[in-house]
Amino acid sequence: MSNTPSPRRRPPALKTLDHTVAAVPLLQDRVLLHENALNLPRPRPALDDDFSGVVMTGAKANERAFHLRTTAGYEGTLLIDSAPYTSYVATADEPFMVPTDELFASVDTSLAFQKVRGASAALTPTGYIPPADSKTLKAVMREANKIERADTIVTLPVDVTWLNRENIGQLIAVCTKIRHPKALILFRQFDPLKQTKDIPANLRSLLASVEHTALLRTDLAALDAIAHGAFCAGIGVQSSLRHAIPPSEKAQIGKPPGGPIYPHVLMPELMCFKGAASLARLYGNDDPATCSCEECDGRGLDRFCLPDGETRREADNHTVLTWSNWVTEMAGYQPGTPRKTWWRDKCAAAIDRYALENQRIGLGASPRSGFQEPAPLKAWATLPIAP
Repeated sequence: MSNTPSPRRRPPALKTLDHTVAAVPLLQDRVLLHENALNLPRPRPALDDDFSGVVMTGAKANERAFHLRTTAGYEGTLLIDSAPYTSYVATADEPFMVPTDELFASVDTSLAFQKVRGASAALTPTGYIPPADSKTLKAVMREANKIERADTIVTLPVDVTWLNRENIGQLIAVCTKIRHPKALILFRQFDPLKQTKDIPANLRSLLASVEHTALLRTDLAALDAIAHGAFCAGIGVQSSLRHAIPPSEKAQIGKPPGGPIYPHVLMPELMCFKGAASLARLYGNDDPATCSCEECDGRGLDRFCLPDGETRREADNHTVLTWSNWVTEMAGYQPGTPRKTWWRDKCAAAIDRYALENQRIGLGASPRSGFQEPAPLKAWATLPIAP
């Protein structure tokens, strides 16, 4: 049972350029929505102002964030992530990407400009940190520790192999020496947490060992991170914003290129993202799974197999409402063992439903063609709860 009477209200986003305002209190226990800066931004009623916010992500992030603040009137928590790590590889000499065509450009200029455009706190413009590149990781630490701003979060866009058993110790050691809050972004084609079996456990170990660490640009790993010590996390509104890939690689997709693009839908009972086309196929001859969120109101989850903007808006709202409700529910549990236990039990209950759902639609207990439990979800349901 929940051991607090009700979730407390979070501090509002401050409308100030004061660099002495600390970032962590503004972002504590929030799960933010990563929005694509290619699109014209708009407020999302599905977001909970007390426990969420927006990360405007992409090359036009500064411009779109300013539009969201001024034209659209958004007053919630906001971060600006121009995502330099998608095109720039950090080096030991230049770990941060700063404009080369501006006189006196600096990291501080980048941080200050984010605040001017409406950011609640500022993210460092760190480049992608390649596998086992210790010199570059340490350079990020040294340069970050020179920053004299309390509103700063040090972005750490690391290849997911930094969480392997060979590298996790060094990553934890370096992160511990960074005096500002940190924000991990994991790199890999598809789901980074599927890289090796030890990644989910090692990520938890890092979050427990390093104070004031966030996990951004991810999926439901955001909730596992919050449950296990992250001060903040972020979930992408679409699959491309739920992980990142190295600048030298081209994004791989799970189907042949061309044709309509359908949204991915969060399945509330199974706690997984599933493509709308796959849902339409799986439920072609059976009653679909339904959802009781405000957007769905009991309707089936197979209805999103359309490429139009209105369908995508409904699918996004359903997904955001679903995980936002979980975030609010989690906030009713004290950090530590009560919160971790609630999350483990929720994941375990979802795992148990896979066989039941497959049997319900006539696909047997564990068919390769039906719903399959994601490896990270199984890890979250079975890993021991650290004291």
